[in-house]
Amino acid sequence: MIAVRMDHTTRQQEKSSPEQAPMDVIVIPHSHWDREWYQTFEEFRFNLVHFMDELIEQLETDEGMRHFMLDGQVSLIEDYLEVRSENGERLRRLIQDGRIEIGPWYVQPDEFLISGESLVRNLLIGDRQARDYGPVMKQGYVPDTFGHVGQLPQILQGFDIGAFYFMRGLGEDVDELGSEFWWEAPDGSRVMAHFLSETYSNAAVLGSDPESMSFRHEMISAPSSYMVSYDSLYELRDRLAARTVSRTILLLNGSDHVTVQPDFSRHVFDLNRSMPDRIFNGRLEDFERRVLASGAELNTYWGELRSPRYQPVLRGTLSSRTYIKQENAHTQHLLEGLAERAAAVAYALGGKDYQPFLRYAWRDLVKNHAHDSVGGCSTDTVHRQMMHRFDTANRVGQKVIDEALNFLTTRASAALGIGAVPVVAFNPSSWKRSGAVRVDVSLDADAPLRQRIFGYSSATDLDLEQFVLLDPDGEEVPFVIRDSKLRIEDALYRRKAVRRQTIEFEALRLPALGHKAYQLVRAADRERDKSLQQQSQALVLENEYVRVLPEDDGTLTITDKSTGREYPGLNRLVDDADAGDEYNFSPPELQHRIVSTQADWRVEQGDDERHLVLRAELELPRGLTEDRSGRSEDLARCPVVVHVHLPSNARQVRISTEFYNRVKDHRLRAIIPSGFEAEESIAESAFGTVRRPTTVEDSSGYREEDSMTFAQQRFVRVEEGGSGIAVLNKGLSEYEASPDGEVALTLLRSVGWLSRNDLSTRIGHAGPELATPEAQSQGRQMFEYAVVPYTDSWPEGSIYREAEEFWLPLQARAGQRLQDDFESRPEYARGSYMRVDNENVVLSALKKAENMDGLVVRLFNASGKEEQVVLRFGLPIVSAYRTNLNEEIFEQIAPDDDSESELHLTVGGSAIETLMVKTQADGQ
Repeated sequence: MIAVRMDHTTRQQEKSSPEQAPMDVIVIPHSHWDREWYQTFEEFRFNLVHFMDELIEQLETDEGMRHFMLDGQVSLIEDYLEVRSENGERLRRLIQDGRIEIGPWYVQPDEFLISGESLVRNLLIGDRQARDYGPVMKQGYVPDTFGHVGQLPQILQGFDIGAFYFMRGLGEDVDELGSEFWWEAPDGSRVMAHFLSETYSNAAVLGSDPESMSFRHEMISAPSSYMVSYDSLYELRDRLAARTVSRTILLLNGSDHVTVQPDFSRHVFDLNRSMPDRIFNGRLEDFERRVLASGAELNTYWGELRSPRYQPVLRGTLSSRTYIKQENAHTQHLLEGLAERAAAVAYALGGKDYQPFLRYAWRDLVKNHAHDSVGGCSTDTVHRQMMHRFDTANRVGQKVIDEALNFLTTRASAALGIGAVPVVAFNPSSWKRSGAVRVDVSLDADAPLRQRIFGYSSATDLDLEQFVLLDPDGEEVPFVIRDSKLRIEDALYRRKAVRRQTIEFEALRLPALGHKAYQLVRAADRERDKSLQQQSQALVLENEYVRVLPEDDGTLTITDKSTGREYPGLNRLVDDADAGDEYNFSPPELQHRIVSTQADWRVEQGDDERHLVLRAELELPRGLTEDRSGRSEDLARCPVVVHVHLPSNARQVRISTEFYNRVKDHRLRAIIPSGFEAEESIAESAFGTVRRPTTVEDSSGYREEDSMTFAQQRFVRVEEGGSGIAVLNKGLSEYEASPDGEVALTLLRSVGWLSRNDLSTRIGHAGPELATPEAQSQGRQMFEYAVVPYTDSWPEGSIYREAEEFWLPLQARAGQRLQDDFESRPEYARGSYMRVDNENVVLSALKKAENMDGLVVRLFNASGKEEQVVLRFGLPIVSAYRTNLNEEIFEQIAPDDDSESELHLTVGGSAIETLMVKTQADGQ
């Protein structure tokens, strides 16, 4: 629950009025720059180049303009110098002299739609890029982000940032709380927060006469809804002074994509001369220092900042263009969950350093994390171009995975016999796992890969029907043969066409962050076990944990076999009209809801005994009426195919809902009822969970209607007495939980406008009124989620393991048939690189360090209490250190002792812990 702790019941009442005591008024020129939004990146960059040219010229000719803030994001420098490289030294000189302040972010991010690791990488990239030019601004400036996650104070402190500046999300009475307060993270970390109560454009147009310096900054095409409005500078000063805890206020001379104001320094000089206050061009650092030095006692706030009381937080961006969220989540997990971990293990074992490739991939991904980008609230062209960046990051990440796992496969193959085809399974998680594995096996047994040969043609074919798969103990492992394909490989040694066939098998008890080596050998006289191909004729799914029964109305009933509790009515689909825009859901005056239980459903057996298929067609209105007051009477049939999977060794009921969207202006949600009352939901956020109420408070007079629609990362759960039901998702960022325990998971929101001025849920526009037909998301859509019943015996961190197993599949690679030119190493048959022995301590990152010869291990404590944890490494530890999030060492925690392979740690409640570890590979 979000709350405010008042350290003092009264604010310094004896403080004299602004008219009696002069203020320190710090004027900061800036320009808030969206890299892409209602125009594409290149169109905005065209303007950026003109803006930066003018800024450099003005700073070089106007010595009275001492400081300019470049919006807290370093990417603008990179964007500018790609076009104006000849101005690099001029720009560098101004930055080094403190005239232009840069950093700490790479881009201004959305915080709810990206992972905690992505927030860290954004700051990590921003810091490294900024250091190339000069000092890094250590101020947490995020003026326009659509709300803020509760762990941001801890993340900022991890980069030695002690102050935070924001406009959106405050729900408390600012006159009581104050515009400056301590914002505290769940672990106790805190930053000084400053609420930009009059926006980041409060002094966008300076004048020399404070009496006539008036301003009207209205929401676009909404003259009755001013974001900031005053008739004189004295009026603005007095409003700001009434809220501050000190005698210092901020005037921000800038707005979205505006040029530097001519005669800036003359206006500041004139205002300083004509007003009783001390007015000067300063920096955010000056503001932080003066507030803290004033001795004022700040109140404390903890929890998320997500209220629309003073400014809209634009919650519809959580579900606008679902495909963007899905692609982003997939790419994040590919990089942080698979590519970095596989590369780190390979590097520790003596393989290559793939960090330069991963750094390149992360940079492209983080560019998509700007709030208007990942939020799905830009033009169609912008989002089409985003998909190219996702594709780049994915392809680079996948190549890193392939090469790192090929290295591990070659290494592990030394444990196998001559003539065998090695198959090595890799577990990317920090605990032992079992599960299905798919691997492509080359049918060209003796293809001369990694040899420079022209004119190659296959000489020996493998018939996998004649082979058996053996585990390291020589036990046969059943497998099934799936599809086959032709791949072009070995480009560096002259491309070769290699025929590959996919096999699938159950890999049992794979070591934590480690591997197990299997081998395909000829079957000799025995018949291969094909038990995985057996199918049950009963249209029900069951394993040792749960039973899944499809109902006639298309819903599912899950039985938790450990408790006997049934969960009926799962996956009911509900479709509502949406007369909103990319920023907000807005029901029309005449809402018409369609429920999937009204459709005719049929159930089929899937391609194996763990898979069922449910089919139906939903008859939905084609769109809104012409006046947008309700849904049209013209209907279209939208096919729905629901795939239900129950893995053999998991509690997860996995659902893939395939929906053919042939209609517009609507929202489709999947309803997961728990069957018990719920006062709150518990959802994953950055580096932890957040508890949110299931009832909404009165939001009369707010800029945006408050709602129970919230953001999640990989899961949300509702529970009663410690037992409950969790809903996992893949890139479905929006949910709502009701007091009766129903979770509504938003699958799709189709709208046709960037912004509209006629919403019932928001006052005025949130952007330009531009048509965005591709935001209707027509055609085939696929949504993946899972339902997991759990009991009160589960540790808090168990759901993180469920989420990771849902997201990160076990990996496998097959090598070539082994010849007799290698040294036999039987001990390589299986191995674990690192194991985390406390379920409540979650591995967030394992990666090569940015600037040192070692690995970064990042953990966080999923519980609110202190936890003891042991990290067990598969190689001797040479050295280990605690670092901050910026990978700067501050404490050694392991002796320089080659025999040591364990680290014993105490991790505070809800704390993030980052380590730098160097291990010794075999033979070193």
